Amino acid sequence: ALKLARKYAHDRVGTHKSGIVAFKNAFHGRTLFTVSAGGQPTYSQDFAPLPPDIRHAAYNDLNSASALIDDNTCAVIVEPVQGEGGVIPATKAFLQGLRELCDRHQALLIFDEVQTGVGRTGELYAYMHYGVTPDILTTAKALGGGFPIGAMLTTQDYASVMTPGTHGTTYGGNPLATAVAGKVLDIINTPEMQNGVRQRHDAFIERLNTLNVRFGMFSEIRGLGLLLGCVLQTEFAGKAKLIAQEAAKAGVMVLIAGGDVVRFAPALNVSDEEIATGLDRVAMACERRQTGGASCG
Repeated sequence: ALKLARKYAHDRVGTHKSGIVAFKNAFHGRTLFTVSAGGQPTYSQDFAPLPPDIRHAAYNDLNSASALIDDNTCAVIVEPVQGEGGVIPATKAFLQGLRELCDRHQALLIFDEVQTGVGRTGELYAYMHYGVTPDILTTAKALGGGFPIGAMLTTQDYASVMTPGTHGTTYGGNPLATAVAGKVLDIINTPEMQNGVRQRHDAFIERLNTLNVRFGMFSEIRGLGLLLGCVLQTEFAGKAKLIAQEAAKAGVMVLIAGGDVVRFAPALNVSDEEIATGLDRVAMACERRQTGGASCG
């Protein structure tokens, strides 16, 4: 996606149009280019010198982004929901503002939907919640239903600059992988599945709120669909990994998004009974910590 944006700008405008604006605490992958675009020094600090002309604005801060986006910007890359950065949904005004800035400066708007795509948020892709259409969209993970595949979606106009030889991968375009992805989309892209995700979101939030009343762990519960993040209270700061470890001992897998956010990303067809059982086990993990002489913090 980043290669396409630069090549399109170079071909259509000139090589001076090479700037990329990304966001602090973002995560876009682990290649040299993507760790540079990602806004987490943890992933990039060992690989200097990094590719130039990449700058980072504050997420959900349109003024910060506006100060960096100009006529030399070829692309703005953003996650509609920052995953690794703490499960932070973008505001509608923020994404709409980025769309307007990109249009004004002839920059391509890239949505990284590797985590949020393929039904995770209650729409096939998260951009559909916002009424903001990107120029380029990246998707992977759930796209293959467990089979490895990633894809970049764009328009014919933008894609036309990627002539034969400008990009390729050894296993790219695998017929089996694309057949699997097609079947996955047939299953996920239905009203029944997407409505089910929205309903399970409500059930999940209700259970998390009940758990929070009991233990008082979370200062905020946020996310879209079945991508949820629970921000730990100050007294539990830095203990997300410990809580995840205790939950695993109780027989349920939860994730983290940094040291202060417990992340939940269950299967899209998770049942209400499985949500209840899983969160009961999270509660058991916290209770064990307390009765063992320590709180969840």
